Amino acid sequence: MAEEIEQLLAFGRMGLETGQYEQAREDFEKVLALDPSNREAMKGLARANEILSRKEALAAEPTRRIPEKRTEGPRRSPVQWFRETSRLGKLAVVVGVPLLFLCLCAGLASVCIPPPEPAPTPGVTVTLTPTRTPIPPTATPVPVEAAPTLQPVEEAIPTPIPPAPTPTPVLTLTVEEQLAQSLHVPWAAQDWEEVIRLVEQILAINRDYDDMVQKLYAAHVNYGRQLASEGNLEEAKLEFIRALDVKPDGGEAVVELRKLAGETPGPLIIPSFVKVTPTPKEATPTLIPPILTPTPIPSVLPTAPPLVQAQVVRVIDGDTIEVSIGGKLYKVRYIGIDTPETKHPDKDVEWMGPEAAAKNEELVGGKVVGLEKDVSETDKYGRLLRYVWVGDLMVNAELVRLGYAQVSTYPPDVKYTDLFLLLQREAREAGRGLWGPTPTPLPTNGLCDCSGNIYNCADFGTHAEAQACYEYCKSLGRGDIHWLDGDNDGIACESLP
Repeated sequence: MAEEIEQLLAFGRMGLETGQYEQAREDFEKVLALDPSNREAMKGLARANEILSRKEALAAEPTRRIPEKRTEGPRRSPVQWFRETSRLGKLAVVVGVPLLFLCLCAGLASVCIPPPEPAPTPGVTVTLTPTRTPIPPTATPVPVEAAPTLQPVEEAIPTPIPPAPTPTPVLTLTVEEQLAQSLHVPWAAQDWEEVIRLVEQILAINRDYDDMVQKLYAAHVNYGRQLASEGNLEEAKLEFIRALDVKPDGGEAVVELRKLAGETPGPLIIPSFVKVTPTPKEATPTLIPPILTPTPIPSVLPTAPPLVQAQVVRVIDGDTIEVSIGGKLYKVRYIGIDTPETKHPDKDVEWMGPEAAAKNEELVGGKVVGLEKDVSETDKYGRLLRYVWVGDLMVNAELVRLGYAQVSTYPPDVKYTDLFLLLQREAREAGRGLWGPTPTPLPTNGLCDCSGNIYNCADFGTHAEAQACYEYCKSLGRGDIHWLDGDNDGIACESLP
Protein backbone atom coordinates (compact mmCIF):
# COMPACT_ATOMS: atom_id res chain seq x y z
CA MET A 1 0.00 0.00 0.00
CA ALA A 2 2.91 2.37 0.70
CA GLU A 3 4.19 1.95 -2.86
CA GLU A 4 0.71 2.71 -4.23
CA ILE A 5 0.47 5.85 -2.08
CA GLU A 6 3.92 7.06 -3.24
CA GLN A 7 2.99 6.44 -6.88
CA LEU A 8 -0.31 8.33 -6.53
CA LEU A 9 1.49 11.23 -4.81
CA ALA A 10 4.02 11.38 -7.67
CA PHE A 11 1.22 11.41 -10.26
CA GLY A 12 -0.57 14.12 -8.28
CA ARG A 13 2.55 16.29 -8.20
CA MET A 14 3.07 15.81 -11.96
CA GLY A 15 -0.59 16.76 -12.56
CA LEU A 16 -0.16 20.02 -10.67
CA GLU A 17 3.03 20.84 -12.57
CA THR A 18 1.58 19.99 -16.01
CA GLY A 19 -1.79 21.69 -15.50
CA GLN A 20 -3.85 18.46 -15.21
CA TYR A 21 -5.60 19.63 -12.06
CA GLU A 22 -8.64 17.35 -12.24
CA GLN A 23 -6.43 14.25 -12.58
CA ALA A 24 -4.25 15.53 -9.75
CA ARG A 25 -7.30 15.99 -7.55
CA GLU A 26 -8.41 12.39 -8.24
CA ASP A 27 -4.92 11.07 -7.38
CA PHE A 28 -4.79 12.98 -4.08
CA GLU A 29 -8.33 11.82 -3.19
CA LYS A 30 -7.23 8.22 -3.76
CA VAL A 31 -4.25 8.77 -1.46
CA LEU A 32 -6.51 10.18 1.28
CA ALA A 33 -8.85 7.22 0.85
CA LEU A 34 -5.87 4.93 1.62
CA ASP A 35 -4.17 7.21 4.16
CA PRO A 36 -6.52 9.91 5.55
CA SER A 37 -3.72 11.61 7.53
CA ASN A 38 -1.28 12.09 4.63
CA ARG A 39 -0.33 15.79 4.77
CA GLU A 40 1.15 16.00 1.30
CA ALA A 41 -2.09 14.65 -0.19
CA MET A 42 -4.11 17.16 1.85
CA LYS A 43 -2.01 20.08 0.61
CA GLY A 44 -2.07 18.85 -3.00
CA LEU A 45 -5.88 18.34 -2.90
CA ALA A 46 -6.38 21.82 -1.45
CA ARG A 47 -4.17 23.31 -4.16
CA ALA A 48 -5.98 21.47 -6.98
CA ASN A 49 -9.41 22.44 -5.58
CA GLU A 50 -8.35 26.08 -5.30
CA ILE A 51 -7.18 26.23 -8.92
CA LEU A 52 -10.26 24.41 -10.23
CA SER A 53 -12.60 26.67 -8.23
CA ARG A 54 -10.94 29.74 -9.74
CA LYS A 55 -11.39 28.33 -13.23
CA GLU A 56 -15.06 27.60 -12.55
CA ALA A 57 -15.59 31.11 -11.18
CA LEU A 58 -14.03 32.66 -14.28
CA ALA A 59 -16.10 30.43 -16.57
CA ALA A 60 -19.33 31.30 -14.70
CA GLU A 61 -18.72 35.09 -14.81
CA PRO A 62 -21.13 36.67 -17.39
CA THR A 63 -19.61 38.41 -20.40
CA ARG A 64 -19.71 42.18 -20.04
CA ARG A 65 -21.71 43.84 -22.76
CA ILE A 66 -21.00 47.34 -24.01
CA PRO A 67 -24.22 49.36 -23.76
CA GLU A 68 -25.49 50.66 -27.05
CA LYS A 69 -25.62 54.37 -27.66
CA ARG A 70 -29.06 55.77 -27.23
CA THR A 71 -30.38 58.66 -29.21
CA GLU A 72 -33.26 60.51 -27.69
CA GLY A 73 -35.47 62.36 -30.13
CA PRO A 74 -34.72 63.49 -33.70
CA ARG A 75 -31.38 64.95 -34.70
CA ARG A 76 -31.03 68.72 -34.49
CA SER A 77 -29.65 70.80 -37.34
CA PRO A 78 -26.64 73.11 -36.69
CA VAL A 79 -28.94 76.15 -36.82
CA GLN A 80 -31.30 74.63 -34.24
CA TRP A 81 -28.37 73.69 -32.05
CA PHE A 82 -26.94 77.29 -32.32
CA ARG A 83 -30.31 78.75 -31.33
CA GLU A 84 -30.77 76.45 -28.33
CA THR A 85 -27.22 76.59 -26.98
CA SER A 86 -26.08 78.98 -24.25
CA ARG A 87 -24.48 82.39 -24.73
CA LEU A 88 -21.06 81.00 -23.85
CA GLY A 89 -21.42 78.35 -26.51
CA LYS A 90 -22.47 80.91 -29.10
CA LEU A 91 -19.46 83.12 -28.23
CA ALA A 92 -17.12 80.15 -28.61
CA VAL A 93 -18.52 79.38 -32.03
CA VAL A 94 -18.40 83.02 -33.21
CA VAL A 95 -14.77 83.49 -32.11
CA GLY A 96 -13.42 79.98 -32.76
CA VAL A 97 -14.61 79.43 -36.33
CA PRO A 98 -12.87 82.55 -37.83
CA LEU A 99 -9.65 81.79 -35.90
CA LEU A 100 -9.69 78.24 -37.24
CA PHE A 101 -10.22 79.55 -40.78
CA LEU A 102 -7.31 82.02 -40.47
CA CYS A 103 -4.95 79.30 -39.16
CA LEU A 104 -5.88 77.06 -42.06
CA CYS A 105 -5.23 79.81 -44.62
CA ALA A 106 -1.85 80.68 -43.05
CA GLY A 107 -0.75 77.08 -43.24
CA LEU A 108 -1.71 76.74 -46.89
CA ALA A 109 0.08 80.00 -47.79
CA SER A 110 3.36 78.85 -46.20
CA VAL A 111 3.26 75.68 -48.25
CA CYS A 112 2.18 76.97 -51.67
CA ILE A 113 4.01 80.41 -51.94
CA PRO A 114 7.85 80.11 -52.29
CA PRO A 115 9.99 82.42 -50.14
CA PRO A 116 11.44 85.55 -51.90
CA GLU A 117 15.10 85.61 -52.94
CA PRO A 118 17.41 87.79 -50.81
CA ALA A 119 18.21 91.28 -52.32
CA PRO A 120 21.87 91.96 -53.27
CA THR A 121 23.92 94.15 -50.99
CA PRO A 122 24.54 97.61 -52.56
CA GLY A 123 28.17 98.57 -53.45
CA VAL A 124 29.46 95.01 -53.61
CA THR A 125 30.06 93.40 -57.01
CA VAL A 126 30.76 89.73 -57.19
CA THR A 127 32.54 88.49 -60.33
CA LEU A 128 32.70 84.80 -60.92
CA THR A 129 35.77 83.84 -62.99
CA PRO A 130 35.85 80.28 -64.25
CA THR A 131 39.12 78.54 -63.51
CA ARG A 132 40.64 75.62 -65.37
CA THR A 133 42.90 73.11 -63.81
CA PRO A 134 45.53 71.96 -66.28
CA ILE A 135 45.72 68.23 -66.91
CA PRO A 136 49.28 66.92 -66.64
CA PRO A 137 50.61 65.17 -69.77
CA THR A 138 50.52 61.41 -69.78
CA ALA A 139 53.95 59.81 -69.59
CA THR A 140 53.64 56.84 -71.93
CA PRO A 141 50.46 55.92 -73.74
CA VAL A 142 49.13 52.58 -72.61
CA PRO A 143 48.59 50.28 -75.61
CA VAL A 144 45.09 48.98 -75.96
CA GLU A 145 44.89 45.24 -76.05
CA ALA A 146 43.15 43.67 -78.97
CA ALA A 147 39.89 41.95 -78.34
CA PRO A 148 40.34 38.22 -77.89
CA THR A 149 39.29 35.96 -80.72
CA LEU A 150 36.10 34.10 -79.88
CA GLN A 151 36.46 30.36 -80.15
CA PRO A 152 33.51 28.08 -80.72
CA VAL A 153 32.19 26.73 -77.41
CA GLU A 154 32.09 22.99 -77.21
CA GLU A 155 29.11 21.40 -75.54
CA ALA A 156 29.99 20.89 -71.86
CA ILE A 157 29.69 17.42 -70.43
CA PRO A 158 27.28 17.56 -67.46
CA THR A 159 28.97 16.75 -64.15
CA PRO A 160 27.06 14.10 -62.20
CA ILE A 161 25.52 15.47 -58.97
CA PRO A 162 26.61 13.47 -55.95
CA PRO A 163 23.77 11.95 -53.95
CA ALA A 164 22.64 13.88 -50.91
CA PRO A 165 24.11 12.57 -47.68
CA THR A 166 21.82 10.43 -45.55
CA PRO A 167 20.67 12.51 -42.58
CA THR A 168 21.82 11.26 -39.21
CA PRO A 169 18.82 9.92 -37.29
CA VAL A 170 17.87 12.11 -34.33
CA LEU A 171 17.60 10.16 -31.10
CA THR A 172 14.32 10.84 -29.34
CA LEU A 173 14.63 10.52 -25.58
CA THR A 174 11.76 9.32 -23.46
CA VAL A 175 10.51 11.37 -20.52
CA GLU A 176 12.21 8.91 -18.20
CA GLU A 177 15.58 9.33 -19.98
CA GLN A 178 15.27 13.13 -20.04
CA LEU A 179 14.62 13.20 -16.29
CA ALA A 180 17.58 10.87 -15.72
CA GLN A 181 19.87 13.19 -17.70
CA SER A 182 18.64 16.21 -15.71
CA LEU A 183 19.91 14.61 -12.47
CA HIS A 184 23.55 15.54 -13.12
CA VAL A 185 23.25 19.25 -12.37
CA PRO A 186 21.36 19.08 -9.03
CA TRP A 187 23.49 16.16 -7.84
CA ALA A 188 26.71 18.05 -8.57
CA ALA A 189 25.22 21.10 -6.78
CA GLN A 190 24.14 18.88 -3.84
CA ASP A 191 20.54 20.06 -4.22
CA TRP A 192 19.12 16.92 -2.66
CA GLU A 193 15.50 18.10 -2.57
CA GLU A 194 15.53 18.56 -6.36
CA VAL A 195 17.26 15.19 -6.82
CA ILE A 196 14.61 13.45 -4.71
CA ARG A 197 11.82 15.15 -6.67
CA LEU A 198 13.25 14.11 -10.06
CA VAL A 199 13.98 10.52 -9.00
CA GLU A 200 10.47 10.11 -7.58
CA GLN A 201 9.05 11.26 -10.92
CA ILE A 202 11.18 8.67 -12.72
CA LEU A 203 10.10 5.90 -10.35
CA ALA A 204 6.47 6.94 -10.80
CA ILE A 205 6.93 6.10 -14.50
CA ASN A 206 9.00 2.93 -13.97
CA ARG A 207 8.98 1.35 -10.50
CA ASP A 208 11.48 -1.34 -11.61
CA TYR A 209 14.31 1.13 -12.27
CA ASP A 210 16.79 -0.37 -9.79
CA ASP A 211 19.46 2.25 -10.43
CA MET A 212 17.03 5.04 -9.55
CA VAL A 213 15.99 3.22 -6.36
CA GLN A 214 19.63 3.26 -5.27
CA LYS A 215 19.91 6.96 -6.21
CA LEU A 216 16.76 7.79 -4.22
CA TYR A 217 18.19 6.02 -1.18
CA ALA A 218 21.53 7.82 -1.57
CA ALA A 219 19.79 11.20 -1.98
CA HIS A 220 17.77 10.72 1.23
CA VAL A 221 20.93 9.75 3.15
CA ASN A 222 22.93 12.66 1.75
CA TYR A 223 20.11 15.11 2.47
CA GLY A 224 19.83 13.78 6.01
CA ARG A 225 23.57 14.26 6.56
CA GLN A 226 23.33 17.79 5.17
CA LEU A 227 20.48 18.62 7.55
CA ALA A 228 22.39 17.08 10.46
CA SER A 229 25.45 19.19 9.69
CA GLU A 230 23.19 22.28 9.75
CA GLY A 231 21.74 21.32 13.13
CA ASN A 232 18.27 20.25 11.89
CA LEU A 233 18.37 16.90 13.69
CA GLU A 234 14.64 16.10 13.62
CA GLU A 235 14.39 16.68 9.85
CA ALA A 236 17.58 14.69 9.34
CA LYS A 237 16.09 11.82 11.31
CA LEU A 238 13.03 11.79 9.06
CA GLU A 239 15.23 11.69 5.94
CA PHE A 240 17.14 8.66 7.26
CA ILE A 241 13.82 6.96 8.02
CA ARG A 242 12.65 7.67 4.46
CA ALA A 243 15.90 6.18 3.19
CA LEU A 244 15.16 2.97 5.11
CA ASP A 245 11.66 2.92 3.63
CA VAL A 246 13.28 2.92 0.17
CA LYS A 247 15.98 0.39 1.07
CA PRO A 248 15.25 -1.41 4.38
CA ASP A 249 18.71 -3.01 4.48
CA GLY A 250 20.57 0.29 4.00
CA GLY A 251 23.47 0.22 6.43
CA GLU A 252 24.38 3.89 5.98
CA ALA A 253 20.96 5.11 7.10
CA VAL A 254 21.01 2.80 10.14
CA VAL A 255 24.42 4.10 11.19
CA GLU A 256 23.41 7.72 10.68
CA LEU A 257 20.34 7.25 12.87
CA ARG A 258 22.60 6.08 15.65
CA LYS A 259 25.08 8.90 15.02
CA LEU A 260 22.47 11.62 15.55
CA ALA A 261 23.18 11.73 19.26
CA GLY A 262 26.75 12.81 18.45
CA GLU A 263 25.60 15.10 15.61
CA THR A 264 28.39 13.75 13.34
CA PRO A 265 27.28 13.33 9.70
CA GLY A 266 28.99 10.68 7.61
CA PRO A 267 30.52 10.96 4.12
CA LEU A 268 28.39 11.62 1.02
CA ILE A 269 27.18 8.74 -1.12
CA ILE A 270 28.44 9.64 -4.60
CA PRO A 271 27.21 7.65 -7.64
CA SER A 272 29.50 6.78 -10.52
CA PHE A 273 28.24 9.44 -12.91
CA VAL A 274 29.34 12.38 -10.69
CA LYS A 275 33.01 13.38 -11.07
CA VAL A 276 34.56 15.29 -8.18
CA THR A 277 37.67 17.42 -8.87
CA PRO A 278 39.89 17.79 -5.79
CA THR A 279 40.86 21.31 -4.76
CA PRO A 280 44.59 22.23 -4.47
CA LYS A 281 44.30 22.92 -0.74
CA GLU A 282 43.07 19.46 0.13
CA ALA A 283 44.27 15.96 -0.47
CA THR A 284 42.56 13.84 -3.10
CA PRO A 285 39.09 13.11 -1.69
CA THR A 286 37.68 9.61 -1.47
CA LEU A 287 34.88 9.44 -4.00
CA ILE A 288 33.36 6.20 -2.77
CA PRO A 289 32.42 6.19 0.91
CA PRO A 290 33.63 3.31 3.03
CA ILE A 291 31.27 0.40 3.49
CA LEU A 292 29.38 1.04 6.69
CA THR A 293 28.62 -1.98 8.82
CA PRO A 294 25.24 -1.62 10.55
CA THR A 295 25.46 -1.40 14.30
CA PRO A 296 24.01 -4.53 15.95
CA ILE A 297 20.37 -4.09 16.92
CA PRO A 298 19.97 -3.61 20.68
CA SER A 299 18.50 -6.58 22.45
CA VAL A 300 17.28 -4.47 25.39
CA LEU A 301 14.58 -1.89 24.72
CA PRO A 302 14.79 1.61 26.26
CA THR A 303 13.72 2.14 29.84
CA ALA A 304 10.15 3.30 30.28
CA PRO A 305 9.70 7.06 30.89
CA PRO A 306 7.15 8.51 33.39
CA LEU A 307 3.78 7.00 32.39
CA VAL A 308 0.05 7.22 33.06
CA GLN A 309 -1.13 4.00 34.73
CA ALA A 310 -4.20 2.23 33.30
CA GLN A 311 -5.99 -1.08 33.90
CA VAL A 312 -6.51 -3.22 30.77
CA VAL A 313 -10.20 -4.18 30.58
CA ARG A 314 -10.08 -6.17 27.33
CA VAL A 315 -7.90 -6.78 24.29
CA ILE A 316 -9.72 -5.84 21.08
CA ASP A 317 -7.10 -7.00 18.54
CA GLY A 318 -3.35 -7.03 17.98
CA ASP A 319 -2.89 -3.25 18.21
CA THR A 320 -5.94 -1.99 20.13
CA ILE A 321 -6.98 -2.40 23.76
CA GLU A 322 -9.59 -0.96 26.11
CA VAL A 323 -8.41 0.42 29.44
CA SER A 324 -9.84 2.02 32.55
CA ILE A 325 -8.33 5.31 33.78
CA GLY A 326 -9.90 6.83 36.89
CA GLY A 327 -13.07 4.80 36.42
CA LYS A 328 -13.56 5.84 32.78
CA LEU A 329 -13.13 3.52 29.80
CA TYR A 330 -10.89 4.47 26.85
CA LYS A 331 -9.86 2.65 23.70
CA VAL A 332 -6.09 2.82 23.08
CA ARG A 333 -4.47 2.43 19.64
CA TYR A 334 -0.77 1.46 19.66
CA ILE A 335 1.44 4.12 17.99
CA GLY A 336 3.75 3.30 15.08
CA ILE A 337 2.67 -0.28 14.33
CA ASP A 338 -0.08 -2.15 12.51
CA THR A 339 -1.20 -5.75 12.98
CA PRO A 340 -3.37 -7.87 10.63
CA GLU A 341 -7.11 -7.29 10.91
CA THR A 342 -9.38 -9.60 12.89
CA LYS A 343 -12.49 -7.52 13.59
CA HIS A 344 -12.69 -5.04 10.73
CA PRO A 345 -16.33 -4.69 9.55
CA ASP A 346 -15.36 -4.61 5.87
CA LYS A 347 -12.48 -7.12 5.83
CA ASP A 348 -12.02 -10.82 6.44
CA VAL A 349 -9.74 -12.03 9.18
CA GLU A 350 -6.22 -11.66 7.84
CA TRP A 351 -3.34 -14.07 8.17
CA MET A 352 -1.52 -13.78 11.52
CA GLY A 353 -4.32 -11.55 12.83
CA PRO A 354 -5.58 -14.00 15.50
CA GLU A 355 -1.98 -14.82 16.47
CA ALA A 356 -1.19 -11.12 16.93
CA ALA A 357 -4.33 -10.64 19.05
CA ALA A 358 -3.40 -13.70 21.14
CA LYS A 359 0.14 -12.40 21.70
CA ASN A 360 -1.25 -8.99 22.68
CA GLU A 361 -3.59 -10.75 25.14
CA GLU A 362 -0.63 -12.61 26.56
CA LEU A 363 1.40 -9.41 27.01
CA VAL A 364 -1.22 -7.04 28.48
CA GLY A 365 -4.40 -8.99 29.22
CA GLY A 366 -5.76 -8.05 32.69
CA LYS A 367 -2.59 -6.15 33.63
CA VAL A 368 -1.85 -2.61 34.75
CA VAL A 369 0.04 -0.90 31.93
CA GLY A 370 1.76 2.43 31.47
CA LEU A 371 0.66 4.75 28.66
CA GLU A 372 3.12 7.15 27.00
CA LYS A 373 1.92 9.96 24.73
CA ASP A 374 3.93 11.20 21.74
CA VAL A 375 2.46 14.32 20.04
CA SER A 376 -1.12 13.52 19.01
CA GLU A 377 -3.80 12.87 21.61
CA THR A 378 -6.30 10.78 19.61
CA ASP A 379 -6.85 9.44 16.10
CA LYS A 380 -9.81 10.18 13.82
CA TYR A 381 -11.85 7.47 15.57
CA GLY A 382 -11.37 9.04 19.00
CA ARG A 383 -8.95 6.37 20.29
CA LEU A 384 -6.03 7.41 22.46
CA LEU A 385 -2.69 7.16 20.63
CA ARG A 386 -0.11 5.75 23.04
CA TYR A 387 3.01 3.65 23.53
CA VAL A 388 2.06 0.85 25.94
CA TRP A 389 4.52 -0.36 28.58
CA VAL A 390 4.42 -3.38 30.88
CA GLY A 391 7.21 -2.68 33.34
CA ASP A 392 10.27 -1.90 31.20
CA LEU A 393 8.87 -3.70 28.14
CA MET A 394 7.28 -1.61 25.37
CA VAL A 395 4.50 -3.74 23.90
CA ASN A 396 4.54 -1.84 20.54
CA ALA A 397 8.21 -2.70 19.99
CA GLU A 398 7.84 -6.29 21.23
CA LEU A 399 5.06 -7.05 18.73
CA VAL A 400 7.29 -5.72 15.91
CA ARG A 401 10.33 -7.69 17.14
CA LEU A 402 8.36 -10.95 17.24
CA GLY A 403 6.93 -10.39 13.74
CA TYR A 404 3.29 -9.92 14.78
CA ALA A 405 3.21 -6.26 13.61
CA GLN A 406 4.86 -4.11 10.98
CA VAL A 407 5.97 -0.49 11.20
CA SER A 408 3.30 2.07 10.26
CA THR A 409 4.47 5.67 10.70
CA TYR A 410 2.07 8.62 10.91
CA PRO A 411 3.89 11.92 11.59
CA PRO A 412 4.20 13.74 13.91
CA ASP A 413 4.16 10.66 16.18
CA VAL A 414 7.62 9.30 15.23
CA LYS A 415 9.52 9.21 18.54
CA TYR A 416 10.48 5.51 18.32
CA THR A 417 10.26 5.02 14.53
CA ASP A 418 13.99 4.36 14.13
CA LEU A 419 13.84 1.69 16.85
CA PHE A 420 10.78 0.06 15.26
CA LEU A 421 12.54 -0.08 11.87
CA LEU A 422 15.58 -1.77 13.41
CA LEU A 423 13.38 -4.36 15.14
CA GLN A 424 11.37 -4.96 11.97
CA ARG A 425 14.60 -5.60 10.09
CA GLU A 426 15.65 -8.11 12.75
CA ALA A 427 12.28 -9.92 12.49
CA ARG A 428 12.46 -9.99 8.69
CA GLU A 429 15.98 -11.42 8.65
CA ALA A 430 14.96 -14.07 11.22
CA GLY A 431 11.76 -14.95 9.30
CA ARG A 432 9.48 -14.41 12.29
CA GLY A 433 5.69 -14.12 12.11
CA LEU A 434 4.57 -11.99 9.18
CA TRP A 435 8.00 -12.38 7.57
CA GLY A 436 7.85 -16.20 7.60
CA PRO A 437 6.42 -18.50 4.93
CA THR A 438 2.69 -18.22 4.21
CA PRO A 439 0.87 -21.25 5.73
CA THR A 440 -1.27 -23.67 3.75
CA PRO A 441 -5.08 -23.43 4.18
CA LEU A 442 -6.33 -24.92 7.44
CA PRO A 443 -8.17 -28.24 7.29
CA THR A 444 -11.77 -28.53 8.40
CA ASN A 445 -13.28 -31.11 10.75
CA GLY A 446 -16.71 -31.25 9.17
CA LEU A 447 -18.16 -28.86 11.80
CA CYS A 448 -16.95 -25.56 10.39
CA ASP A 449 -14.24 -23.92 8.29
CA CYS A 450 -11.70 -21.87 10.28
CA SER A 451 -9.82 -20.43 7.29
CA GLY A 452 -11.78 -17.14 7.34
CA ASN A 453 -14.79 -15.26 8.68
CA ILE A 454 -17.57 -17.08 6.78
CA TYR A 455 -20.22 -17.88 9.46
CA ASN A 456 -22.52 -16.08 11.88
CA CYS A 457 -24.93 -17.28 14.54
CA ALA A 458 -27.78 -17.69 12.03
CA ASP A 459 -25.80 -20.47 10.32
CA PHE A 460 -26.11 -22.75 13.39
CA GLY A 461 -29.23 -24.50 14.62
CA THR A 462 -28.28 -24.71 18.30
CA HIS A 463 -25.94 -23.10 20.78
CA ALA A 464 -24.04 -26.39 21.06
CA GLU A 465 -23.17 -26.40 17.34
CA ALA A 466 -21.94 -22.80 17.50
CA GLN A 467 -19.94 -23.49 20.67
CA ALA A 468 -18.28 -26.55 19.08
CA CYS A 469 -17.18 -24.49 16.05
CA TYR A 470 -15.99 -21.66 18.31
CA GLU A 471 -13.87 -23.99 20.49
CA TYR A 472 -12.49 -25.85 17.47
CA CYS A 473 -11.23 -22.67 15.78
CA LYS A 474 -9.67 -21.49 19.04
CA SER A 475 -7.86 -24.81 19.37
CA LEU A 476 -6.29 -24.20 15.95
CA GLY A 477 -5.03 -20.80 17.07
CA ARG A 478 -7.55 -18.90 14.93
CA GLY A 479 -9.39 -17.36 17.87
CA ASP A 480 -12.98 -16.17 17.45
CA ILE A 481 -12.53 -15.90 13.70
CA HIS A 482 -16.31 -15.92 13.02
CA TRP A 483 -17.14 -13.33 15.76
CA LEU A 484 -19.50 -15.74 17.48
CA ASP A 485 -18.61 -14.44 20.97
CA GLY A 486 -19.72 -10.80 20.80
CA ASP A 487 -19.22 -10.00 24.50
CA ASN A 488 -15.92 -11.91 24.76
CA ASP A 489 -17.11 -14.10 27.65
CA GLY A 490 -16.17 -17.46 26.08
CA ILE A 491 -19.78 -18.43 25.21
CA ALA A 492 -20.74 -18.42 21.52
CA CYS A 493 -24.17 -17.44 20.20
CA GLU A 494 -25.92 -17.20 23.56
CA SER A 495 -29.23 -16.34 21.86
CA LEU A 496 -29.49 -19.81 20.26
CA PRO A 497 -31.44 -22.60 22.03
